[in-house]
Amino acid sequence: MKKFAFCLFLIFSLLLAGCVQMPVTETPAPSFTGQPPTETAVYFSPLFKTYMFDEGSGWATNLEQSEIYNTTNYGEHWINVTPEGLDSPDGAGSVFLAALNGSFGWVCQSKIESPSVLYTTTDGGRSWKNINLDFSCGNMAFISENEGMIVSDLGVGAGSHYVSIYTTEDASATWTEVFKHDPSSVDDHGLPSSGIKSSFSFIDKNIVMIGGSRPMPGSLYLFRSDDGGVSWSQVECEGLPDSENSELDPMDIIRISNKDVIVPIRAYLENGQMGTHFCSSNDAGASFKYLSTLENVEFSDFGSLNTGLAYGEGRMLQTLDGGLTWQDVSAVLPSGLTPVSLSMVNEDFGYLTTTFSPDTLLQNRIFMTDNNGSDWQAIPGILIESISN
Repeated sequence: MKKFAFCLFLIFSLLLAGCVQMPVTETPAPSFTGQPPTETAVYFSPLFKTYMFDEGSGWATNLEQSEIYNTTNYGEHWINVTPEGLDSPDGAGSVFLAALNGSFGWVCQSKIESPSVLYTTTDGGRSWKNINLDFSCGNMAFISENEGMIVSDLGVGAGSHYVSIYTTEDASATWTEVFKHDPSSVDDHGLPSSGIKSSFSFIDKNIVMIGGSRPMPGSLYLFRSDDGGVSWSQVECEGLPDSENSELDPMDIIRISNKDVIVPIRAYLENGQMGTHFCSSNDAGASFKYLSTLENVEFSDFGSLNTGLAYGEGRMLQTLDGGLTWQDVSAVLPSGLTPVSLSMVNEDFGYLTTTFSPDTLLQNRIFMTDNNGSDWQAIPGILIESISN
C-alpha cells in the first residue's frame, strides 16, 4: 500500500503416529447485529502483542493471550473475538496463536479435562470451530489455509524439554505425528531433548526451524529440518564472534520469506556481558552469516531482509542494510512510555506496543510506523466488546 493512502486512512478514520479424524464442534459466532456493540475509546488498553498484515487487518492479544481481538482498519477499532471456552492460563494451559492473515487464525490451549482444544476461524474470529486434539498444544504456524504444524510440548525435566511434532494438510481436520522424543531411546533424530525449545518457524512445507537455550558454551541451539520435521540437523552462523566462550540462544527465528530468514542470537559471555548477534540466511536457513552485534537488546524485528528495528535500554536502533549497521532513532519514540513489543509487517510498516505500567503491562498504547521507525503515530485503538443477542 502506498504511504500516502495509508497515512490518509489514519487521518480520516500429543496424537499417535498416523492420521486421525478429530471431532469438530461449532461455537456460536459473536453477534455484531441487532443491538450495537459497545465502543470504549481507551487511551491505555491491555492490548500487548499484535499480528498485522499488509492490507490493514490483523490480530492483537493481551499479555497472557486470554483475550483475542481483530481489526480490519489498521487498528483504529479492535473487536473482541475471543473464542468461547478459551480460559485464562491460570486455570488451564498456555495459549498459542497463529495467523495466516486477518481472516484465518488458530488458537490452541491445553486443558485440564482434555489434552487441548484448537479453535479455528476463517472470518477474523466472527465464528470459530472447536477441534479437540489428543495431544498438548505448543508453538504452531500455518503456511497456507490447509498446511500447518504444532510443536507439542511433552514437558520439561532434568534439563530436557521433550516435544512431539504434528502436521495437517486439511485445515486442521486431521493431524499426523511426524516426530516424537522418546526418553527411553538415545535416538533423538537430530533434535536434542536437552535444552528449552522456545522459538519455532515454519519456513515452507518441508523446512522447519527450532531454536532455544541450554547452558552449553560454544553451541548454537538452532536446528533445521528439511523433511517436514521428521529429522533434524544443527545449524551454525558463519563468523559468529566469541562463539566458543558464549552461551548462544536464538531469541527468535524471523521468517521474511521461504528463502530469507533472520535470527537474533542472545550471547552470554563468561565475563557476564550480554550481546545480541544478528545472523541472516538467504537459502531457507541452510546456512547463516554473521551481520553485527548490539548490546542489551530486549526485542527486535525485521520487515524485510534489509530493514529492521531493535530496542533495548531506552534506545531504538534502525537498520537499512540488513543488520550490518545501525543508527539511533530513539528521539522519535513516544514520550513517557516504555516500548515492550514490536511487530514489523513489511520494509516500512510496523506496530510498536508501549506501556505506562511496565510492572503489569495493562496500560498500553499502540503506535504505527510507515517508514521503519523513522517516526511513530498513535492509532486510535478503540476496543469493541461484542454483545451477543
